[in-house]
Amino acid sequence: MQTNLRVKTWDSVEGEQSMQTGHIPSWQAMIDRMRETDLETASVLDFGCNRGGFLPFLYKSKPFHFGVGVDIAEDSVSYANTAKGSLPLRYGHNDILEYYKNSFDVAFSHEVVYLLPDLQAHAAQIRSLLKTKGVYYIAIGEYAENPLWERWKKAVDQFSPVPSQTWSLQQIARTFADHDFEVSVRRLVCDDFLPYDPSDDKYILSPMELLEFMTRYMIFFRMVKKS
Repeated sequence: MQTNLRVKTWDSVEGEQSMQTGHIPSWQAMIDRMRETDLETASVLDFGCNRGGFLPFLYKSKPFHFGVGVDIAEDSVSYANTAKGSLPLRYGHNDILEYYKNSFDVAFSHEVVYLLPDLQAHAAQIRSLLKTKGVYYIAIGEYAENPLWERWKKAVDQFSPVPSQTWSLQQIARTFADHDFEVSVRRLVCDDFLPYDPSDDKYILSPMELLEFMTRYMIFFRMVKKS
């Protein structure tokens, strides 16, 4: 994703709502498996926030001091700002990040990194936004080692306003290590009942494929800024 690019939306309203509902199990798994237990004094970033669903979801479990969500889709962040209510949140285009250098204790991206054309630039930007010892969590299921990705990439590129990339897990890990991050990784096992629509065969072709993806192929990186 070219972070200075502006688009109206990623998908139809119905498509984005469906995607957000489908993300809830992995959002819950991210929250359950993050190391930080108390965020009350923390500033939090959601990079690639789409319609802004993750930060309110996180706030219910672990209230934080302030949160920022950014995306290149203007209609999506506009909706997020309308829907946030009284929560301590700000949503905007990626451009607003220039005002948040060394500001965040914790950052997240969920199913975003595969849309970034320049991993080096992304790692450098995240490093500039985090405080010392700040943490960046990356949840990703679209990467070279996932055998489902070759088929999914063709479907993604039919609707995505930006071309998808095929990064390997090693490329992601090495890039952040090269930018002075301590890298750790685990599977993001979504061990719960998972929403399944048998009529929607754009990506998932069977219940077993859904279970394989959500328990085996979802990956969760924890990147800690060293200094």
